[in-house]
Amino acid sequence: MAKYKGIEVEDAVRPLLPHMPLIEEYREMLQSLQGIWDNLNLLGQLSGTTAEIGQTREAFASLTGELLNNLAEQTLAKREQEMKARSQVVIDILIRNLFERTADIGFLATDGAIRQFAASPDDPWALQQRFREYVRKYSVYDDIVLLDRNGRILVRLAEDDRIAAIRDTWVREAAGTTAAYVESYAHSELFPERERSLIYAYRIRSEFGETLGVLALCFRFGDEMQRIFHGLTVHDDPAVMTLLDADGCVIASSDRWQVPVGAELRVASGQMQRIRFAGRAYLAFASDTKGYQGYMGPGWRGLVMMPVDQAFDIQDDDALDIDDPALLASVMSGGRAFSEPLRAIPRKAEAIQRDLSRAVWNGTVRHGVATSAVVNSAFSKILLREISRIGMNMREVFSRSIGKLQSTVLSSLLADSQFFAGLAIDIMDRNLYERANDCRWWALDDRIRALLADPAAKGRREGLEQVIRYINSLYTVYDNLLLFDTNGVVIAVSNPAYGDLVGKALDAPWVGECLALRDSQSYAVSPFAASALYCGKPTYTYLAAVRAPGEERVVGGIAIVFDGTPQFANMLRDALPREASGETVAGSVALFVDDAGTVIASSDDSYRVGQTVSLPTELLKPDATGCARLIALDGQVTAVGAWPSAGYREFKGADDAYRNAVTALVFIPLGAYDPQARSMAVEGEVAMRRTSQPADGEIREIATFHLAGHWLGLPVTAVIEAVDLVGVACLANAPKQVYGALIYRNETLPIYNLHAALGLPDDEQPGIRRQVVVVRGASGGNFGILVDRLGEILEVPSSDINDLANIYVGVASVLASVVTTHGGGTQPMLVLLSEATMREQLRGCPLPAPQSA
Repeated sequence: MAKYKGIEVEDAVRPLLPHMPLIEEYREMLQSLQGIWDNLNLLGQLSGTTAEIGQTREAFASLTGELLNNLAEQTLAKREQEMKARSQVVIDILIRNLFERTADIGFLATDGAIRQFAASPDDPWALQQRFREYVRKYSVYDDIVLLDRNGRILVRLAEDDRIAAIRDTWVREAAGTTAAYVESYAHSELFPERERSLIYAYRIRSEFGETLGVLALCFRFGDEMQRIFHGLTVHDDPAVMTLLDADGCVIASSDRWQVPVGAELRVASGQMQRIRFAGRAYLAFASDTKGYQGYMGPGWRGLVMMPVDQAFDIQDDDALDIDDPALLASVMSGGRAFSEPLRAIPRKAEAIQRDLSRAVWNGTVRHGVATSAVVNSAFSKILLREISRIGMNMREVFSRSIGKLQSTVLSSLLADSQFFAGLAIDIMDRNLYERANDCRWWALDDRIRALLADPAAKGRREGLEQVIRYINSLYTVYDNLLLFDTNGVVIAVSNPAYGDLVGKALDAPWVGECLALRDSQSYAVSPFAASALYCGKPTYTYLAAVRAPGEERVVGGIAIVFDGTPQFANMLRDALPREASGETVAGSVALFVDDAGTVIASSDDSYRVGQTVSLPTELLKPDATGCARLIALDGQVTAVGAWPSAGYREFKGADDAYRNAVTALVFIPLGAYDPQARSMAVEGEVAMRRTSQPADGEIREIATFHLAGHWLGLPVTAVIEAVDLVGVACLANAPKQVYGALIYRNETLPIYNLHAALGLPDDEQPGIRRQVVVVRGASGGNFGILVDRLGEILEVPSSDINDLANIYVGVASVLASVVTTHGGGTQPMLVLLSEATMREQLRGCPLPAPQSA
């Protein structure tokens, strides 16, 4: 522990507290109140409440440090979680993208037109056009280069007459590698102006296995990183997102003015650290990739850096938008959102407020029965009112700071659910972007076009299946690839399990849509529905028209059947929130749904595909930036985040005719939902004296208290004090008006059960610790009354008190009179009790043996 401005705080948060303005604000308020406690002790001595005030002071001092510590720790934890999630996404989204590139180079290196040109260079313009067609679909590349084995450029998409040959090492590696691809991120002579370029290369081989040359795909690395950074940036965000290479060198930055490319940063992965860079202090969190389908990438890491002096300026000071108070109360009572120390803070604050209220109430009662001089009595009343005023201030600060603590914890969980929903839909959009590209590019395969255009070709089916089976072996996200003619008759399939489809006509509406596509940039997509092409399971099928070689005439189509069930489930599982250990948060679920709430995919079996989920409209149709809500779902309080599909690059872009409303939902369970739960609130008011309207005649002082929604009272002269309900012993067979007994001043004190006497419900309300009002009895015959909460000490004209003895009979005779000048509206009527009746009903009742206090 360390000291911060007189308050004990945890060592980890001590250096960060000066940069947490909200914590500093609460510290000043709490410490200001604590500075008054010495005066309270003095006031307590003058008002006869010294011991009680002293105990409350110690409890307040302890809770002040605990509250500030937890506020600071939760504020830091919220920021750490945000930085951790973003750094992980920076690297993992990129790795998923690069995984697709490793498949692209392997397939494109077998392209017939490229192999033919490498074997016999002829017309470079035609091959350039083919490269251009490829990049129109796979816009993640900005150049394609075909070289011979020695690095001489044969054809290049980006024409540059200055460069005829290069000596990059990846050329030799690609020509001789036994791996499936070569990945290079280094300076390349292809791009003299760039410091480094990300290139995927592989050799071109003849049908006899001879290496004819090397093909290179040049990835738009800078453009892609800025897209990733932009998608993760929030408004007015001081954070800097970077990508580090294996040596800790910055190779991409969201803010090059703060952290330039080329800077070296020594940061360990998987933990929040405080570092210094360029003379400025930062919080930093770095994440290694989790990999994708075994591909781990070039050994890079995602890093998020937050300037310490701005790290905690982003605060959501708005109250949580929770319509049902039982939601927050249920979360506070258990579950994963709040630890036991956090749940204990409202209880401790309520206890402090209750103790202070009782001390003031008792002090006021004592002065009401005192026989001291009028001047001293009046002075003591003023002092007690001052204690009450300070107590009210304390209640307000406690309520605000506890509310902020709860808001910080819950808003962090809601932000998590929204963030991971955004991650899930981004993964989906990026993945389906590739599917739309694949079907269009494969429709341009020379061999497919030639064989579909010639129905009489020998070995037509075998030749077509050889091509698409090879493609399917590289692109395992597909369950099957089909080729069909202009009548919709299946000619070939890549998956032998669907061999019985060959020769059968497809009757789905999308067959006609595919054959009517206007050009090679157009594609069609089936609705997400059960399909015979996918064993009766629902999925998407992507289609493109196949045209005759050298013509625009459509000769058939290609249909690629997305293996939706495992692929979507894997996407969703990758987007689930995780504990610090890396394990998925227990019970968390992610879904893809359409705008009607129909489930497209689920991360587990808790939701079935095709099932309709019932959720608020804003979750099923969120705006472009997503949303999050706290709801009750299947008996659980659940944080639900939602994010709609917005597409990726050209996919679902302004120039793309394809539209498909999909929303990602992420559910994080927080604990069992109890519709009757109510939050523990700091006690409503500190007892204080209130004078009725001025009146001539006798004034009576009334000590009031609350019971099951009723406002009751006794003359001050009949009351000794209020005490906590501690050490009470109950007797199962006792009369209903006997609650039990406890030790009071070394004597047995029977406790009168007003709930039973008045026929009121005896269910103890959550968060309310009952108290006992000790009533003065003749010859030491004191007894107690069980109450829910203490009220005010009132000064009431005797003329305003009306007798009820002639109205109520039986057990209700404990009600003696009513004060006509108080109550009305939402305030219950003040009813005075008959201590004589209660004492009479207790006389002769057997009492249980109480426990020692």
